[in-house]
Amino acid sequence: MISLCVVGALALTGCLGGQPSPDYFYRLNLADPETRLDPTPFQGTLQVTRPWADALTSERHLVYRKDDNISQLNHHAYHRWVDSPTLLVQQEMTHYLRKAGLAEQVVTPEMRTKADYALSCRIAKLERVLDQTPRVILELELGITSMHDRRTLLLRTYREERPTTDLDIASSIDAYNQALSTILNHFLADASKLSLLKLTNTNM
Repeated sequence: MISLCVVGALALTGCLGGQPSPDYFYRLNLADPETRLDPTPFQGTLQVTRPWADALTSERHLVYRKDDNISQLNHHAYHRWVDSPTLLVQQEMTHYLRKAGLAEQVVTPEMRTKADYALSCRIAKLERVLDQTPRVILELELGITSMHDRRTLLLRTYREERPTTDLDIASSIDAYNQALSTILNHFLADASKLSLLKLTNTNM
């Protein structure tokens, strides 16, 4: 009886069967935008709120699917983001849009600054596809709202699929960075089409 208890304890503590698998952690890291908008489309302060996502996507474990069955998703046990993807996307968007000059000031709610505009984001997809053509899928719904009259100035969904060189997760992280940069560039192009006159009129 005692021997069985000892064996069970060893198995539970990982002493039986070798060392446990190590954890791996990943972050998003976008390069600065190549150009800065001139003139700045939004005069005033733009607040980048934290994105929201479904329960699985917002977890730190990386999400994947093995085939075209889009209804069945899995997550890696030992491969995680350094923080919630919602926070990582918020941080990278804030830095990128600030560098691009989308507004006079681009901040997060933690700054407790009165904002003229709010940028909302929904992460619809953030997943690896592990089939014959490995790739990542990133889909974001981005919207800008005037805080003066609560009018939606821009609301669009952006989707990017980026192939990966192999099934290694490092190549997927590179693909995620490329996909997010591309989406933000498209978003900047759409936002820059909003004339300063139109924005001024919405705030009167």
